[in-house]
Amino acid sequence: MPETTLDTREIVEQALRDGDLYRLLLDQMEEGIYITDRDRRILYWNGGAERITGYYAHEVVGRLCQGDMLMHCDGTGHVVCGKECPLKDVMETGVPHDCTLYLRHRHGHRIPVHIRSQAICEASGERVGAVEVFEEATPPALPDLSNLAVYDCLDELTGVLRRPFGEMKARQAAEALSLFGIPFAWMRVAIDDIDGHEHRYGQGMVEAAVKMVAETLAANLKTLDWLTYWDRGEFRIEARGYSLAELEELRRTLEVLVRKSTLEWWGDPVRLTVSIMARMAERGDTLESLERWEDQAAGGGESLGGE
Repeated sequence: MPETTLDTREIVEQALRDGDLYRLLLDQMEEGIYITDRDRRILYWNGGAERITGYYAHEVVGRLCQGDMLMHCDGTGHVVCGKECPLKDVMETGVPHDCTLYLRHRHGHRIPVHIRSQAICEASGERVGAVEVFEEATPPALPDLSNLAVYDCLDELTGVLRRPFGEMKARQAAEALSLFGIPFAWMRVAIDDIDGHEHRYGQGMVEAAVKMVAETLAANLKTLDWLTYWDRGEFRIEARGYSLAELEELRRTLEVLVRKSTLEWWGDPVRLTVSIMARMAERGDTLESLERWEDQAAGGGESLGGE
């Protein structure tokens, strides 16, 4: 996300003083901005917040930020809304707070956001509210693929790569590793109990689940990673730039974020989980050997690594 040339906090303070003119300016900013009173009730929600979260201003203004809406969590899945809310912290201490958390989008998936929180004070110094400015912590993956759509390389449901294109990319990565030593990792993601979900809720729910999982995965990968919808309820990730420890951390984080996402189907919350196996590819690997490894690993161990 490119940095804005304006000081967001200064603009927010001016908006509070000058009213409508700066409110219009705030609504045009890419960053999400919302303002709360001393009870953390939302008073203002800008256009950037609508774009990032999927929630419109009229749906959130007047609600408490610690309700069941964004439900920020950390990389372990621990929900920080309530006693550990960044806005609560700045209201109590007056000290600005920066952190990276994962918010729950209106559609249920989790996206990483960098958050800056600051108390709002009257001239007397009394803290009367707080402002939070947030932006996506990683560039969105899906829009970067839009130029491939005209060549039928993208899956219609999820917007990620179709299997034939993903297979081609994996073969290229394996050849580059063998010839030049350029490393990559291979990850298998499978939605758990996909048949049981279909039996209980129907095919429409399965499609919604696949779409939500794809959105959570795509929002939390690097721009050099390639996400492919592989088979019914299954994905593959060609991941680059990770050490073995970082790969294991990524695997665990993605599992947690899917588990902490929310899919509502006809008013019923459906708990989704995924099983992810990951390994570093080795020289001599092919797509076929990577997939054979997946078959062999399916019965034991969540994550293995090659040298």
